[in-house]
Amino acid sequence: MQEELDNLTQTLFNLYLKNMEFLEKKHPNTYKKVQKLSKDIEEQNHKERYTLEYIKEGGYFDIFDHTKDKFLYDFNSYEEADKRAELTNFTKDNSLDLLRIDPRNKKLAIMHSLGIVATLANYINHKVDFTNVTFSKIYKFIFIGVGAGVHLNEVYKKVNSMNTLIIEPELELFRLTLFTTDYTVFEQGNKKLFLSICETPIQREKTIEEFTHHHNYMNYNIKHHLFWIDYKYILDELISYYSTNHPASFPFGVVLKVLYRTIRFMKDKEKFIKKQLIKDTLPLKNKKVLIISAGPSVDNHLEWIKKYQDRFVIVCVDVILKKLEKNSIVPDIVVSIDPSPECGKFLKTEDKNFLKNSAIIFLSQQEESVLKKVEHLNYYFSQVYPVCEELGYSFSLPNVGTFSFAMSVFLKANELYLVGNDAAFNQETGDRYASDSSHEISDLIEEKHIIDDNIVSDYDILEVKGNLREKIKSNRTLLTFKRDYELFIHSLDEETKKTLKAYNLSDGAFMEGLIPLDIKDIDLQTLEKKDFNVKEILDNISCTVENIDFEDDAKVLSGIITKVNKFKKTKISSRDDFLQKKLDIMIWILQQKKHMSNAMFANVFLKYIELVDIYVNFFLNLKQNQLYTQKNLSEVKRYWCDSTILVLKDLKVIINQE
Repeated sequence: MQEELDNLTQTLFNLYLKNMEFLEKKHPNTYKKVQKLSKDIEEQNHKERYTLEYIKEGGYFDIFDHTKDKFLYDFNSYEEADKRAELTNFTKDNSLDLLRIDPRNKKLAIMHSLGIVATLANYINHKVDFTNVTFSKIYKFIFIGVGAGVHLNEVYKKVNSMNTLIIEPELELFRLTLFTTDYTVFEQGNKKLFLSICETPIQREKTIEEFTHHHNYMNYNIKHHLFWIDYKYILDELISYYSTNHPASFPFGVVLKVLYRTIRFMKDKEKFIKKQLIKDTLPLKNKKVLIISAGPSVDNHLEWIKKYQDRFVIVCVDVILKKLEKNSIVPDIVVSIDPSPECGKFLKTEDKNFLKNSAIIFLSQQEESVLKKVEHLNYYFSQVYPVCEELGYSFSLPNVGTFSFAMSVFLKANELYLVGNDAAFNQETGDRYASDSSHEISDLIEEKHIIDDNIVSDYDILEVKGNLREKIKSNRTLLTFKRDYELFIHSLDEETKKTLKAYNLSDGAFMEGLIPLDIKDIDLQTLEKKDFNVKEILDNISCTVENIDFEDDAKVLSGIITKVNKFKKTKISSRDDFLQKKLDIMIWILQQKKHMSNAMFANVFLKYIELVDIYVNFFLNLKQNQLYTQKNLSEVKRYWCDSTILVLKDLKVIINQE
C-alpha cells in the first residue's frame, strides 16, 4: 500500500513539473504567480486555505477548505467529473449565443447594423430549423472554476474545443490542479489555451477580449461550464461583456463614414495633431490640468472653479460648455467627439467670441455642419483610425469624458484633477448630468425602484463604492463610464502610470487608478497662475497632411474584386469543398494585404469579412438533414461574394474621393 502511495505521489509531482514547464513557456504570467505562491508557502509567508487530499476509501481526490472546515466535493470527484462530461452536449445549452436572436420567432435578428449581411441572415432563417440547433464541432469553450481539476480533462475530451479559456480567481485552487490535470492537452496540435488565473475584473476582461479576438470568425456561439454557483458572478461578467461585444456590434457603416471624413479633412488641409511633435514639446507636462465633464458633481464646485480658473489648464467636454459660459468659466480646450450635428448645438455660445482664445479638439469624424459653426475658432483633429502613418497615432474611446482624460494624458499631462466624471446620478435628485448642461436625464433612485427579481436591467439601482463617501447609488448604464476610465488607465504603460497623478474630485463612484480628493483639501498655495497660450501650443503640435495618395491601394482592391467574381462562378460540390475553396481565396486575399501601402483599408475589409464568415460558419457547423445541398451551398457562397464585393467597392469610393 505504501509503495502505491509513493508511486502516486511521484506521478502527481511529475505532472506538476510538466505543467510548470508548460506554463513557463506558454503562460509566463501565470507561471510567475504560481512560483511566488509556492515560495511563500514554503517559507511560511502564506497560510494555505486549500489542500489536496487523496481519499483512499473511494480512490479519488478532494480539496479541503480549512476556512470552512469542509471538503469541496465530499464525494467521488472522478464519478462527478464523468457526470459533468455526460451532461455536456453540442447544443446551445449552457452557451453564450453571440448572434442576436429575434425574441418573436427565435431566429436570427435582421438588424440595420448588419448591412448587406442581413440578406444572408434572412436566407439562413429560411433554411435552418432553429428549434433543433446542434453543432458538429465546438470551437470555443470556457471553464469557469477548476475545482480539483479532474473534470477539466474529462469535459475537454468530449468537446475537443479549438480555443479554450479557463477562469479561476483562486490561485491556490489552480495551483493544486497542476497535480491532477494535464494542461498541455489544451494546446496540442493547433489548439489554443487562454488562462485567467487570480486576475482583477479589469485584467479578466482583457483576457476574455484576447480569447474572443482569437479566431473571431467563430464567434457565433461559446459554450461554458460553471463549476459551482459561487462563481456565478463571473458568468454574469461574461454575459455583460458579450452583450456589447458581439458580431453585430461592429458598426461597419459608421467606420466607412469615419474613413471618408478623415480623408476628406486631410485633403482639405485641416490641422491634425502629430505624436512626434507632442514628444518634442510636452505641452501639458508639469501643468495643473482640470478636466470638467458633465456629471452632477460640477454643480457643487462651480464657484471654486470660477475663482481658480486662472490656475488650471481647463479641458472640458462639449456638453458642459453652455454651463461654463453661463458662469464665466473659459476653458482652454473643448473636446468634442460624437459624429453628430447635435455637437453644433453644444458648441454654440451666446457670445460668439467666448472661445476666441480657446481651442477645440475634434475626432476626425465630425459632421461638416458642425465645422461650419466653429469655422471662426481654433480647432484641430485627432485621427480615429490610422489613415496617415505620419501622424504616429490613432485612437478613440466610447465617451467624451474618458476621451478628454485620455487626450490630456496623451498631451503629456502628469497632474490632473477631474470633476464631473461621477459615473453616478445626483444622490438626492437623481439627475444624471449637471444642471444647465446640454444633457438632461434623471434616474429613479428610491429604494422601491431597486429590482430584486431575476431580470437584469441597465437601470437597476446598484450600491457601489463611492469616491468621497463609503457607498453611492448608480446603475449599470452609468457604471459603464467608470469601466471606461479604468480600462484606459489599465492600458497605460507602467512608466506613465508611475508618473501620473490623477485626482478625482467628484462625489460619484470610486474609480481604480484615480486618487480620491475632496476639493477642500487641495493645497491652494501651490496653485500658481497659468501661462498657457493654447493656440500657439496646439499649432506647434499639429500639421497638415501633405501626402495622401492611395491610388496603388485602389488597384489592389480592384484585383481582389476580380478574384472574388471568379470565385463566385466556381461550382461547389460539398460543404468541405466550399470551406476549402473559401479558405484558399482568403489566404490569397491576405497575401494581397502585403501589397497595400495602408493596412487600415485591408483591416476594415477583413473585419467585415469576419462578420460575414461568422454567419457562414454558423450555418456550416450545424447538424441538420438536407441543409448542405448543392443549391444551398451555392447560395451561401453567392451571398458571401456579393457582400465582399460591395465592401470593396465602398472602400474604393472612399480612397478615390477628390
